[in-house]
Amino acid sequence: MNSSLYQCKIYHKRLKPVKRQFSYSVFMLSLDLDELDELADKHWLFSRNSLNLYAIKDEDYLGQGYTSIKKKLIAFLEEQDFDTSKVSRYILQTFPRIFGYQFNPVSFYYLEDENGTALATVAEVGNTFLEKKMFLIDTKDKRDWFRRETAKDFYVSPFSKIDDQFDFQIGTRNEKWSVNINDLDDEGIVLVSTIRGHQKPITTSRLVWYLFRYPLLTMRIIFLIHWHALLMWIRKFPISNKRKTAHQQTQVIRPHHSLTEK
Repeated sequence: MNSSLYQCKIYHKRLKPVKRQFSYSVFMLSLDLDELDELADKHWLFSRNSLNLYAIKDEDYLGQGYTSIKKKLIAFLEEQDFDTSKVSRYILQTFPRIFGYQFNPVSFYYLEDENGTALATVAEVGNTFLEKKMFLIDTKDKRDWFRRETAKDFYVSPFSKIDDQFDFQIGTRNEKWSVNINDLDDEGIVLVSTIRGHQKPITTSRLVWYLFRYPLLTMRIIFLIHWHALLMWIRKFPISNKRKTAHQQTQVIRPHHSLTEK
């Protein structure tokens, strides 16, 4: 099977207005979107579109609705005028639902040819309002990493400006996997976020072990986000108002009512 998982270390470092950093260990599934049903048949702990200890639901990704993730992804790529004729595999790297709970700060899609060579990637960035924004990254740098610097125009955090830039640096999907996402303002880097992962096969025994190694994984991630936000609020960091910056937030999928109410 083409599907696997990655044991990862995620690291965040804020450089201004004051320096602050933290890291945590997680795992992410790396799923061939054509293998989801086969994985569910093979591993009793994993399900597609139904409740289980681990689950992937089509409705959690891209636009709302129960259309398959793959079909929604292809529709997005066609809107971007991306030629999918050479794509043989669509791989999703993401956090699963755990005990029914879902939160994904970012998921990645790899578009691979029949030889497993990545032709492009897509980053699906999320926020705590469960909004999504998609970024196609199809240009490689000298390291053979996918690279794109682009306007964010998306509310990620109250402590991050809407009009900052994202600098995506996404490594290819190998035994070792690396991603850097920098938040930039006019003066340089504001926040550095990195993911470093090691590939492992998906086995039932490993999925059982990860319940103990990474208990309540997605709930822990959302807790850490809010905990560090609280500390920054106590220290009176400048805050971006989501409703007042609604006009700056563009191409948002699943927009919160703060963007749609007049």
